[in-house]
Amino acid sequence: MSQSGIDLGSLFDAALKTVTANRQKINKMDSEQGNHGDNMANNLKIITDALANRSEESPADALQHASEELQARGQSSSSQYYADGLSQAAEKLQGKDQLEQSDVLSIIQSLMGAVPAQRSTQQVNTGESILQQVAGLATKQQPKAASQKGPDLGSLLSAALPAAMAIMEAKQSGADPTSAAFSALIRGLVGGQVNPLQANTPRAAAGGLVAQSLLKALLG
Repeated sequence: MSQSGIDLGSLFDAALKTVTANRQKINKMDSEQGNHGDNMANNLKIITDALANRSEESPADALQHASEELQARGQSSSSQYYADGLSQAAEKLQGKDQLEQSDVLSIIQSLMGAVPAQRSTQQVNTGESILQQVAGLATKQQPKAASQKGPDLGSLLSAALPAAMAIMEAKQSGADPTSAAFSALIRGLVGGQVNPLQANTPRAAAGGLVAQSLLKALLG
């Protein structure tokens, strides 16, 4: 475990519990197969199991191991996209011995940016990602906010979560909190305006819950 007390296994266990609690709602959104919630709960269990007892490894090595396990044993096409996201996150964290708060934003961005919101008959990442779709909920659920200048991300986090200011160092870890989609996503999830279950696809709903859970677990 890093000196900052951040444990990858605990973060993803929080995501597992949240998705498991909402798996039936996600299944109902899945008009094609009706099992996306079940599949995502299984995939997150694979990730948490892979991360268990690996707190002494570097964050990059632990994430890469989780990626390989998910690649080999995951269910549904989404598992392969999440495996890619974990691998991308691992690459960004190469050379770091400890996991910082800001690194978790980088992990969230990598995961949500790697998964397309819509299913495809081909294993190709095309169209908008779940990051873009869930971030779009912030604008839809706050129509007035779109025409008014609100606080910047740093001010929002500083006011609501003083202990989380280190998150703003995310640029140094590869995340880009200044990008419109990612900034909107974090604003919505931190401020509580975004309900991932109101997304248009089961993938986006599950992915939004994963991101929200990781963020809440990080900030306590």
